[in-house]
Amino acid sequence: MFLRSYASRVPHRLLFRTFTTMEYNISVAGKNVPVKAATADIDIKPVFEFQPFKDWCASFDKELSQSKDITLNSIQIQSVDIFGNDKIGFVKFKADAELTETGKKVPGIVFMRGGAVSVLIILRSSDNPEKGDRVIFTLQPRVPVPCIKMPELPAGMLDGSGSFSGTAAKEIEEETGLIIEERELTDMTELAYGNAWRGVYPSAGGCDEFLRLFLCVKSLPSKQIDELEGKLTGLRDHGESITLKLVKLEDAWKESPDAKLLSSLALLDALKKAGKL
Repeated sequence: MFLRSYASRVPHRLLFRTFTTMEYNISVAGKNVPVKAATADIDIKPVFEFQPFKDWCASFDKELSQSKDITLNSIQIQSVDIFGNDKIGFVKFKADAELTETGKKVPGIVFMRGGAVSVLIILRSSDNPEKGDRVIFTLQPRVPVPCIKMPELPAGMLDGSGSFSGTAAKEIEEETGLIIEERELTDMTELAYGNAWRGVYPSAGGCDEFLRLFLCVKSLPSKQIDELEGKLTGLRDHGESITLKLVKLEDAWKESPDAKLLSSLALLDALKKAGKL
């Protein structure tokens, strides 16, 4: 089961009007909200075309049209990170927001990176069932943690194509070398929440990121599965340096603290108990 891009389901009722080089206004729930750069060297104009920011504005517009509990006063863009393809990768900003009734400020610092997908790939031996189900981990450097070989599920940021499942299939091929058809993927977040949520939110207090958690159960010959162990993958020209690792499904939770993995295992178990998988 697949879900269309969230952005295509949210009506955009935003009006942008330029006042100065570094100051703009957006219309949210009928109110003009100024958007300014924190420093003169930040060009904020491209931010308004950044899909995650457009989605955030549209969502806030919808929320505040339905509830007046929060007042959004202004937005200050603090930094804009550009990726190698000259597209915005990350935006950090501070929203001045307060509780309407009391005027008390609410936390408004946002690290914006948009949505991502991850895939729990369960491999089953077609010629030796006794080997049991195995899960693919990717090992790669994660400087923020920091960890030289962080064990994680294959994952990647949404590319704006509008297809969660298409992005998931692409990430699997890039990070593992396995070619997976979209029909082989099950969107566990859609099974769990339908259209109510865009995905799983790992850090809603400071980041807009949401995760679409996919499941792929695939049968392969034992030899082909074993050959994945230690395989070097990833897009080297994009700075990826990935090594694959196989672990038993029942031991996966002990092998990695990856939130994508633990959330996927929890959803897998819950959906099975609910009869949805």
